[in-house]
Amino acid sequence: MHARLCGAAASLLTAMAALGMAGCSEQAASLPAASVVNCSQDVSACKPGDIGAGGGTVFLVFGDVTQRVVVEYARAGWSGAREDPRLDWRAAASAASGYSDADAQSWRLPSQDELTELYAFWKRSGNGGFSPALYWSATPWGDGSAWYVSFEDGSGYHSFNEATNLVRPVLSYS
Repeated sequence: MHARLCGAAASLLTAMAALGMAGCSEQAASLPAASVVNCSQDVSACKPGDIGAGGGTVFLVFGDVTQRVVVEYARAGWSGAREDPRLDWRAAASAASGYSDADAQSWRLPSQDELTELYAFWKRSGNGGFSPALYWSATPWGDGSAWYVSFEDGSGYHSFNEATNLVRPVLSYS
């Protein structure tokens, strides 16, 4: 059984920098090629590229055996359309949290740091069906703006909440 990180996600993900989040990308890039496994039964076996508990693709794993956190992104077509939906920030957050898989797990918009890691994983692997466009993060910037990441070049910036960018939910668990 997976412990949901709804309330604790923010504090755990904020601690990613202390755990060496940048090292996650380097570590994931140096992993030997292996068969993709469904790690829904054993979080300790999860690695980037595996099928996660929510049916998406694992792109980030951090922490030690006792506090291992796995983050996956929803599969292409998650919204019922061929391409990710283009929504304003509030609608993006609602669509992401409204998405559910067979186990009704809690999906959400990724943090800015998670989205940067997701972009890096996508560039290395080519997995996911992402568009070279702007994707919303859940990270607010000031009053009335939020951060996004460009999937053209990986840069991050902020935009007014009323702007429309693409949406891809993530799920985290331990």
